[in-house]
Amino acid sequence: MNVMDAAYNLVAAYPGGAASLAPRVGKAATTLAHEVNRTGTAKLGVETAVAMSVLSQDMRILEAFAAQCGRMTLPLPEVLQEGDSTVLARLGDMLREQSHVVREVTESLADSHISGNEHTRIRREVSELISTATQLLKAVDQMRRKGLPDGTDFPEVAS
Repeated sequence: MNVMDAAYNLVAAYPGGAASLAPRVGKAATTLAHEVNRTGTAKLGVETAVAMSVLSQDMRILEAFAAQCGRMTLPLPEVLQEGDSTVLARLGDMLREQSHVVREVTESLADSHISGNEHTRIRREVSELISTATQLLKAVDQMRRKGLPDGTDFPEVAS
């Protein structure tokens, strides 16, 4: 899906459509509708696309943009609490996501062909695995910092 299709679908999926979303992003309903429909010379701007995504919590424009650039997006890790239980919880999350990747790939390979939808699902599962691995690293870093004096970064360790 390209970015403009994603923008159109975001507006269409928003409760009330362009009439409801437009005033929330500082646009007239007809203007927003023209921008996502590519009517005449109307063009959807980056600031409006970001505002629409943030307001709706719908990341399809961001994901389409990333995909068109050969990239993928990851949600930022949530704020973590310090302690052993957090590290173990993040480890469990990562292992769960790993099993989701394995399941999605093996189910997709059942017919020796990976469809577009299967590819999308695999990429989503892998991005969720990477995100949980990042959260695990952050929890480990926080636990390590807990024992260091304020303002001290991780000391170098000789190998």
